[in-house]
Amino acid sequence: MRRAVPYLACLLPFLGHAQAVLQGSISDAGSGRPLIGVAVFMPELHIGTVTDTAGAYVLNVPHGGRYTVQFTMIGRESVFQDIAVQDEPIQVDVQMRTSPMQLQEVTIIGDQVDAPKATSRAVSVVSTNAMRDRGALNVSDGVSRLPGVSQLTTGVGISKPVIRGLYGNRVQVNMLGQRFDNQQWQDEHGLGLSDVGIDRVEVIKGPAALQYGSEAIGGVLNVIEDRPAPVGTTEQDLHLGAMSNTGGGTIAYAIKGSKQRLWYRVAAGADSHGDYASSGNARVLNSRSAMYTGKASLGWRKGRWSSTEHLLFSFGQFGFVFDTASRAVDDGRYARSFEGPHHQVTIGMFGTENTYHGERLKWTINGGWTTNKRQEQEGGNKISLDMLLNTASLRLQAVANVGAHATWTNGIALMYRTNTNLGSRTIVPDARTLEGGLFSLYRLKRDHVAFEGGVRLDDRAIRTLATSDLNPVGSPVEPFDRSWTGLNGSLGVAWDPCESFNLKVNVSSGYRSGNLAELSSNGLHEGTARFEIGDPDLGLEQNVCAELGGAWDLDGQLELSASVYRNQFFDYIYLAPTGEEYLGLMIYRFLRSDAVLQGGECALDLHPKALRRFVLHADYSLLRAEKASGDPLPFIPADRVQGELTFTPSDRWWASFGVRHVLQQDRPAEFETATPAYTLLDARLGWRSNWPGSTLRITLYGTNLADVRYVDHLSRFKTFGLYDMGRNVGLSLQLTL
Repeated sequence: MRRAVPYLACLLPFLGHAQAVLQGSISDAGSGRPLIGVAVFMPELHIGTVTDTAGAYVLNVPHGGRYTVQFTMIGRESVFQDIAVQDEPIQVDVQMRTSPMQLQEVTIIGDQVDAPKATSRAVSVVSTNAMRDRGALNVSDGVSRLPGVSQLTTGVGISKPVIRGLYGNRVQVNMLGQRFDNQQWQDEHGLGLSDVGIDRVEVIKGPAALQYGSEAIGGVLNVIEDRPAPVGTTEQDLHLGAMSNTGGGTIAYAIKGSKQRLWYRVAAGADSHGDYASSGNARVLNSRSAMYTGKASLGWRKGRWSSTEHLLFSFGQFGFVFDTASRAVDDGRYARSFEGPHHQVTIGMFGTENTYHGERLKWTINGGWTTNKRQEQEGGNKISLDMLLNTASLRLQAVANVGAHATWTNGIALMYRTNTNLGSRTIVPDARTLEGGLFSLYRLKRDHVAFEGGVRLDDRAIRTLATSDLNPVGSPVEPFDRSWTGLNGSLGVAWDPCESFNLKVNVSSGYRSGNLAELSSNGLHEGTARFEIGDPDLGLEQNVCAELGGAWDLDGQLELSASVYRNQFFDYIYLAPTGEEYLGLMIYRFLRSDAVLQGGECALDLHPKALRRFVLHADYSLLRAEKASGDPLPFIPADRVQGELTFTPSDRWWASFGVRHVLQQDRPAEFETATPAYTLLDARLGWRSNWPGSTLRITLYGTNLADVRYVDHLSRFKTFGLYDMGRNVGLSLQLTL
């Protein structure tokens, strides 16, 4: 690391600096009494502190610049302040209102850090604590309760996020400063990310090509790592979990420490689940899963430079229904053996995030390497599918201050990816992908309005290689070398016409090329009775989405929010039967059609002062998706309404009761079946306690308490006549020292 500094200095010389000080006091908005333990955090600099017994705080800021500071505390409404740091001390005093709602964090879009109301994009957030309190098995399961978000599942262990009806290579996942890909072109390939070491997940709804490039056509999942410990402290965190339905258990441990110029964090965890049971304790054979995760981060500052290096290793095994629906199984109810058909996924990641804060320019250099090895045992006690995906990425951008209220961002993003087959069976060819993009974004931010707009030009080239007998010369999917060019943009406004109302308008576009399966499939799709043939001549899939949203806060007692959108696709790629057969298998081909996805979400949060111990939350998600012909698109989630009533009798105890009602999905695509409506009942009971230097949080939860027999429209198991998880009771314990 010491050797890296001179090379960075060759790019931009260090400037002299004097350390500034941010200080102030934080008090209750009603009584004026000081608030103890409020977290004061500057995300762009990775530094923070907490208020003392007098409600005061002092934070040394390493250098000047414009920053967003967030003030958060359980039971209080989060506060966000934009400040201009100079050499002299800055006094920022804050009053915080009581609010039983979940803590709000800054929104991170690309490398842009903002208060939630100051961005024109529709962003939903779920914290790790919230995911664990509801018994989520993985990240995509955890975000599936958000309005407009669902999941495509192959059992409870294999799932991928669906944002407003779009999934796979239409949803980009970012973590550790880079794009994450887990072979998402296949329906039964889950995202496979654990919540170990993360703080929260942000879901950006709608195309975001301007900030993220290709494959952010439907939305983005930003996996946000746990924030550093307050300066001068060390924290440890232990999480234990258990659930009855799968006989599952989870353990995770993390330690982090921070000094003024150096900080670190290390986290590790393991999850293990047996087969789940649907209603009536009907065991779903070979739906078991296990995952092991380890990660570490090291951050440092020198002058105006700051850098963070990340490492991640993950190994997961996921059983799946292949021939298991009919074969005899003689292992125990909660057996963990993976002798039967299963996926085996190994992930390694290295990422580096570097920032230089100049007087007028802020430079960011992010890069990384991801290796993803996916293996499948499909019977016969041997690995048949073995693919190695390697991805290298680099992003360089400069943010210039334009006057007192505006910034202008320009940058370049590069990505190189190789796919190599190592097993006896191939379903996509060996391939090389190269992608490059140039982008420019202008942002104007004043007290009550924020405007942002920009354009991006990308070029994406894919070269496939002759691979086994999958794509010989003369076949419909013979090797090719193609490129696609996309021009995209975004324009949006966030406006606060008054203190209690926030209005957002955004128009954005996105693009992607066909993935390797859509371009080069030529064989049996395992787990289904169909023969798929790709089309190397598929053009660029593009879309334009217009969205209008608003949020209204009535004196902190009633919060209403709603958004409506229309997402117009050009050359939407989809799979459809041809009516022909090959060796008794129906032939399917990837086709193109214009399409429209339109709908909206609305939410209500009610917490009147007269019943201050009660909070009522309800939300509704609606989506309609059709091809130009008027026929429905495949894999579109049903409309859903959710409600939850939370009672907090004291600062330590809380309880909630929830209802999830999913409406009938009676608009199936031509090779789908309709799905009936269902209603699920959930409940949670929680207790937390704070001692000097430690916090203990215990949650007992139950899902599908009525043991309803149901199957979600996006469950791939319904093909086998298998139902989703029945009654499940779990326990989550979290100790922070």
